[in-house]
Amino acid sequence: MSLAPFGAAALNQALIGQAGSRSRLETPAAVLDLDIFERNIATLADTCKRAGIAFRPHAKSHKCAEIARRQMAAGASGICCAKPGELLALFEGGANDLTLSAPIASGAKIDALARAAAKGARIGVVVDRLDLVAAYAEAAARHGARFDVFVDLDTGLNRSGVANGQEAVSLARAITDQPSLRYVGVQAYQGRVQHIDDFAARRSANDAANRILAAMLEVLKQAGLAPGIVSGGGTGSHLLDGQAQVLTEVQPGSYVFMDEAYDPVDIYGNGGPEFGPALRVAVTVIGHSSPGFAITDGGSKSFALDGPPPRVFRSGEPIGRIEWCGDEFGRILPEPGHGTIPIGTVVECTVPHCDPTINLHDFLHVVSEDRLVSLWSVEARGRAD
Repeated sequence: MSLAPFGAAALNQALIGQAGSRSRLETPAAVLDLDIFERNIATLADTCKRAGIAFRPHAKSHKCAEIARRQMAAGASGICCAKPGELLALFEGGANDLTLSAPIASGAKIDALARAAAKGARIGVVVDRLDLVAAYAEAAARHGARFDVFVDLDTGLNRSGVANGQEAVSLARAITDQPSLRYVGVQAYQGRVQHIDDFAARRSANDAANRILAAMLEVLKQAGLAPGIVSGGGTGSHLLDGQAQVLTEVQPGSYVFMDEAYDPVDIYGNGGPEFGPALRVAVTVIGHSSPGFAITDGGSKSFALDGPPPRVFRSGEPIGRIEWCGDEFGRILPEPGHGTIPIGTVVECTVPHCDPTINLHDFLHVVSEDRLVSLWSVEARGRAD
């Protein structure tokens, strides 16, 4: 269920559809450039279609049911979630085909997932230990539900998953023995590959992970447990995965928004990231420091800081970078030739890292050209549970 606007979003609601409203927003505000966003959605879908690979986008980057619906409309095979709370919030927001992409250890959370499945959600889960298979099977059976289950494989990330084929076989057999579970495939995510800037170096790292994966897939095949779905990858590797044809589907997340951390990554080998910076944070100049730098009303409570400093745009033109001078405040460092920015001016900033930045905002202010056109609630904002 979408949230009713509050805070700055409630103040901005009256601006929807008005000419020039983009530059009159109350701030700080998360801004989604709809035109860039739609190009990003279409680019990913087209790339995967041409490569003959499915895509199951990751909602950890956006946490928004409306975006999940648009990804499904573009051809996604489902939506990934990082945490049970995130998944359940998106289900309540109207998303219905959801996969929890990490193992968990909470009986209460497993029970909550089973209750959602009993209400009509199609829920996938991943497992990397036998007791988790049993826990999911028991909860699903108790609620008259059924989970789709992926065996989680570790191809070098050293975070979750089993690292050899025989363990994968044991898990797959345990899943097939449970009537309340459906063995649908495996997951193999190599996160370290995604942000290797150089295209050739990233391909080499991805090939190394795929060799580990292929060996485990062969063991499963020999045991009569060849997976129907081989899922993994991300924004940085989806093109390479389509070319390698080891994965059958990819799990990109950041591509819908993009950020400064991804900006130098040569995703398609063409010298650029291919996807545009659709997510911005709008802030207002509220004063000037003693040396004359413009001070804004957005600091670390509006931006996640784990990435390069954001670029600042005024009326669509890049004018400098922003640095932090407090939890609530930023300082614009202008490029040469740009003078003092007047108090009251609304500027837009790219974000250092999109996933934790969106987690700071309850609403997306959706804009097209110079207008605010909609407000989308971020239903799973803050759901780190």
